[in-house]
Amino acid sequence: MTLLTAELRKVTTLKFWWLLALPPIVVGIFASAISSAISESVSDLDIEGGFAIFGLYAALGVAMVFAAVFAAVNGGTEFRHDTITTSFLTSRGRDRVILTKILVTALFALGYGLAVEIGSIVCLLLFSPATFTLNAHVIGVVVAGLFAVVAWAVIGIGLGLLFGSPTWSAIVVVAWFPMGETMLVSILAGLGIPNGSVLTPAASSLATVTVGDTDDAPFLMSWPWAPVVLALWAIGLAAAGWWRTRQRDIVQ
Repeated sequence: MTLLTAELRKVTTLKFWWLLALPPIVVGIFASAISSAISESVSDLDIEGGFAIFGLYAALGVAMVFAAVFAAVNGGTEFRHDTITTSFLTSRGRDRVILTKILVTALFALGYGLAVEIGSIVCLLLFSPATFTLNAHVIGVVVAGLFAVVAWAVIGIGLGLLFGSPTWSAIVVVAWFPMGETMLVSILAGLGIPNGSVLTPAASSLATVTVGDTDDAPFLMSWPWAPVVLALWAIGLAAAGWWRTRQRDIVQ
C-alpha cells in the first residue's frame, strides 16, 4: 500500500496526467457529434449499432494513443529525473516497484477509457437517438474498448521502462499509429506476406474494438483472437521493459 500510495502521488502531483486526458475526451465528443450527423443520412446502412458507432470507434482510437503516451511518459520520466533510484533503494525489490507502477498506469488508463466512452456515448444518445441504440453490441464495444485502452497503456509503460526515456518512448507510440505500422505492413507485403497486419498491434486493436464486425476483413485478425494478439503485445513489451529495468544501473 505504501508503494501504491507513492505511485499515485507521483502521477497526481504532476499536470501531465489530466492534460493528456483532455484531448481524447474532446476529440471523442466531436467525433461522436459528427458521426451522429452523418448517421441521419445513411440510416439505411446495415451496420451493427448504427453508423453513429463510428464516433465511438474514433474516440477509442484517440484514447488508446493518449493512454499509451501517458504511460510512456509516466514510465520514462523517473529515469530522466533519477527519482526511480530512491524508489528502488527504499523498497524491498525492484519487482514490487515496477509492478506497482504498471498497475497504477493501467488504473489511470482505465479512467481515460471510461471518461472518453461516457462522453462519446452521451453525445451519441443525445444527437442520434433514432439511429444509435445502447444494445448488447455497443456494450461489447465499450468493454473491448476499455481492454484495448489498458493494453496500450501497458505497451506504453513497457516502452518507457525499456528506453528509460519519456521522449523516445512517446515518439515511438505517436509515430507507430500513422506511419510505423503502415511501413511494416508494406515491407511484409513486399516480402510476400500480404496479411502481416493481422499480427500488428494497431490492427489488432481495431479488430478488438469492433467485436467481430471486421471478421470478414482479410487484413484483420478475427474475434476472439484479436484481443489475444493485443494482450500478447502488451505482455511482451511490458516484460521487456521490466527485464531492462531490473538490469539497468540506477545509481549514478
